[in-house]
Amino acid sequence: MDIYCTQLGMVAEFSYCLSVNDGMPCRNTVGCWRERTDIMKFLKAAFTEEDLKKCFGGPPKTRMERIIDSLESANSVGSNADDRTGR
Repeated sequence: MDIYCTQLGMVAEFSYCLSVNDGMPCRNTVGCWRERTDIMKFLKAAFTEEDLKKCFGGPPKTRMERIIDSLESANSVGSNADDRTGR
């Protein structure tokens, strides 16, 4: 299943929505998918209550925090590639 992602600005697969947050669902998963499927039933079956609290509890990250997290993640992936190539 695919849906238009307002955060990405393009179509995303359901599997992406469920794993984008370090293997956890996007904070917007419920709002995006509730019209298409019983998303709460699915999430409760697929994730522990503790995981769902970590994912959906607390204030959302700001846009700047998400950008910084993405840059840090990209840098760590890049440095791992450099380690393998000897750079």
